[in-house]
Amino acid sequence: MQQQLAKKVIAALKQHYEHYHADDLAALKELYEYHAKNCVRAAELTVERRRRGEYLKLAREWTEAATTLQASTDRMMARRSNQAKPPDNPRKGANARPAEVAEDL
Repeated sequence: MQQQLAKKVIAALKQHYEHYHADDLAALKELYEYHAKNCVRAAELTVERRRRGEYLKLAREWTEAATTLQASTDRMMARRSNQAKPPDNPRKGANARPAEVAEDL
């Protein structure tokens, strides 16, 4: 029961954070990492094994969310850099010159 409630709370927090930090994914990743660190600290302070395990599981979930976010950010940045690249040789055809020759002219 508690585990289901924790999952619902995490899902609600992620949804809230993603809504308000949609334009700053780096801040969102930091926030997820902050939660993961706090869960690890709570686990270190907890004597009861079951509860410590729950905190560590929550820490993994926050860490996985940050990792997933980083991966999607990396993919998005790669797409943007590929779109921004100019063509290798815009002057195709018989009159095309190598870049070194064109610069000397």
